[in-house]
Amino acid sequence: MRRMTAYMRIKNEIMLHISRKTDWKIGDIIDVGKNENPFWNKCRTFSPEVEVNGQKMPLFEMFTRYENFDVTENNINFLYSHLKGISTEVAFYIREQVFEEVRKNKFNSLPSRHKCIWLTDNENLAYWKTMSENRRALLTLEVNGDIFCGDGNWLTIDTLSSVEYEQRALHYWNGEFSNAPRKEYLFYGQAIVKKSEII
Repeated sequence: MRRMTAYMRIKNEIMLHISRKTDWKIGDIIDVGKNENPFWNKCRTFSPEVEVNGQKMPLFEMFTRYENFDVTENNINFLYSHLKGISTEVAFYIREQVFEEVRKNKFNSLPSRHKCIWLTDNENLAYWKTMSENRRALLTLEVNGDIFCGDGNWLTIDTLSSVEYEQRALHYWNGEFSNAPRKEYLFYGQAIVKKSEII
């Protein structure tokens, strides 16, 4: 495969995609760029539930029902474990909203993270395989369309600050790479499944 610049139009290139859907068939066609992808849909619809005294409830219902908690080790562990997960999901949402606003305002010709699929190549495949422990399909795709290569290091989830994510988004959409980039390819267009294997 030829070396890619940050953004380009590609034709009949072979790329890889890791999919949660596992029932792909050779020849299946994936049209990308019109609908929201599952990652953004999950970010957008996140509404956590917690289990208190054996009963599941929305987070804000817990705050209404239990205005005070005894400060015990169990309660601190309970709150910490939920706070960590909720904070991560909220940070994902803030990051993705900010990155999309920056893209729309300054880089609107590039594929949206809300509607793309993520592709990789053999060089970066090992990293992407570590992203989930669930059963997935590794698809070999023939792709025709628009592709943007960004450095995933700009996407680190370690703040809730929209100002910080805005600065990172400018670096990301400008196609700036760190010394050890975690390359991700955002793709719009048509992809044809050439091979599918369970990983």
